[in-house]
Amino acid sequence: MWRIASGAASALLVSFAAQAQTKIPPPPKDFVSAASQSDQYEIQAARVAIAQSRDPRIVSFAKMMTKDHERLSVDLRRGAQASHLPPPDPGMSSDQARMLASLQSLRGSDFDKAYLRQQVLAHAQAFAVEKSFADAGEDAKLRKAAQSALPVIEEHAKTAQQLATELGAQP
Repeated sequence: MWRIASGAASALLVSFAAQAQTKIPPPPKDFVSAASQSDQYEIQAARVAIAQSRDPRIVSFAKMMTKDHERLSVDLRRGAQASHLPPPDPGMSSDQARMLASLQSLRGSDFDKAYLRQQVLAHAQAFAVEKSFADAGEDAKLRKAAQSALPVIEEHAKTAQQLATELGAQP
């Protein structure tokens, strides 16, 4: 099962890393969709971690993910509304849904390691999307939302990487 989770996470990372290298931000509507999907994946994966992990470090990290990504989702919806864009759909991408499904079948240290691997990759992806829009997005209100999300996502990425290192969950 880990190979499926790793494969899906790796595919996501490669896709967004390629987009980040071009430094061409997505159109505003696509940015809102991608950022919203990322938030939804983070929230849902964190809820699974809170329910399934027995490691207090993972549970604490997951609670932070839930709180922060719920706030980022509200900020994103406000930015979309201020930019006269429709609110983002509340779902996640099919790749993110597969990653979430793969987590739900794991338990114990297998779960913890897979969750952290996914978090490292998902935050690299989220950072790439937010950074490209924060730097050069065509909508000033959404650019501001992306700029304010960057430090949060960067902190999450660092914490996920630190926990992954501590638990031997390197990709």
